[in-house]
Amino acid sequence: MKSPTTTTPLATATTTTTTTPAAATTAIETEAEAERATAQLSESPSTLRCSRATSAASSWLHELIPGEHEPTSAILNYCKRKFLRPYVAILTLVGLNPISTDMTNVRACCSYVQALMVFFVLLTGYVLRYLCGYRGDRGFSSLRDIRPGGNDSDVCGSASATTATNTIGELLFGYVVPSLLNLLSFVSAVLVCKVIEHEQLQNLIERVFLLSAKPKRLCRMLWLYLGVALALLLLLFGYACCVVFMQQAQIIKVAWLAEALRDWELWLRIGLLSTILLQDLVEIIVLSSYYLECYLLRVHLESLSHKLLMHSIDSLDWMREILEFRKLLERVNQHVSIPVCFLIVMNLAYAFAGLVYLFKDFDFHYCALKLVLLNIANVMLWLFLGLLPFFVAGSVTRVCQNAQANGHQIRVRPFVYHNTSAEDLNSTLLFASSLDMSAKLFRMPIQSNYLCFAILVVTIVVLTLGMCLNLSALGKF
Repeated sequence: MKSPTTTTPLATATTTTTTTPAAATTAIETEAEAERATAQLSESPSTLRCSRATSAASSWLHELIPGEHEPTSAILNYCKRKFLRPYVAILTLVGLNPISTDMTNVRACCSYVQALMVFFVLLTGYVLRYLCGYRGDRGFSSLRDIRPGGNDSDVCGSASATTATNTIGELLFGYVVPSLLNLLSFVSAVLVCKVIEHEQLQNLIERVFLLSAKPKRLCRMLWLYLGVALALLLLLFGYACCVVFMQQAQIIKVAWLAEALRDWELWLRIGLLSTILLQDLVEIIVLSSYYLECYLLRVHLESLSHKLLMHSIDSLDWMREILEFRKLLERVNQHVSIPVCFLIVMNLAYAFAGLVYLFKDFDFHYCALKLVLLNIANVMLWLFLGLLPFFVAGSVTRVCQNAQANGHQIRVRPFVYHNTSAEDLNSTLLFASSLDMSAKLFRMPIQSNYLCFAILVVTIVVLTLGMCLNLSALGKF
């Protein structure tokens, strides 16, 4: 007789296998969900932050272009809409907009015609400056400085001073050479933008926006640069307005022309100010374009260095990007910097001539105090405009020098590059160490230490002029 205990396990097993297949499947799914939950809980905080950042970036891109699903095209559209098109519109004000491949022949012809019109207006402004005796370093001639008082007898220089002629040296170095430098800067800028450019500016801007982790912040910084440029333009034009309207005598110094245009005095002042505004606008746009491209190059290289150190880019891809960056840097050094060099010479010449004029020729005793302060502010402004390109180029050189140390930095990062072979690390180290990149002006590498030494020399020269040439300029006590 069989024991009941021998049939109970078999019955139980048979009952289990035949009656609960769905329950077994549910148990397996529950176990898989538990494992996924455990894996999510075991994720590091950095991974969670990265996922949140990715979702935030995706939502930001969706806000930019609601129907767009490709992040690259969304960033490029944002770049064109928020910065590239408005910036090209600003360049169009003075005929410096680049000729793109998709531009029609009619628009390209209109662009060249506009640049030619700006060229002739600049020539008219240079002639009007000479006829009025207006110089960039000091305003009007020192024979007609403004003294306190409102009648004609108190104006420095009478009718004979108004009709005084210039010497050959004053004509050449006071009017011809500065006007030629300003004109050459505009012509070279037109050649760079319309002949040599070939959409390189657009290529640089799009590359930087694609590599940047914060396109909105980058766009704000670029517009901040343009805002500073606008402030400099207002300061330059404000000085010209003050000097022109403070001049109470006739501004035309040629005798027969002054008599013929006596009834057109107000329109002559407006015409002079209009041409001065155009000249200053051309200069500020050329300088600001150089500053923006240097800033973009600096951001581009910093982004590449950061990606390499974080191992978010392959070392071979990093080398290719560095070679592309070198091409963009060479374009800035060889082409974009040429009009800037002409303006640097003109601005520093204005600044140093204004200093000599203040220390030696300017009559502090009889001229109005506001005119003295205006000339001092004018000298400081020209000096700032002349030295600022060196500071900007020096910042690019500093970033290029920091990029040379990237190979050493990744070589000593055991946790980031622990899976990378020593051969790849050594090749990256040799490539980074062999980089020899720097921003150049006048075909010379610009470095911060040499720039500081030059500023020291300028400061000593200014102090020496103040001690030796004009000790009694402000009177006795």
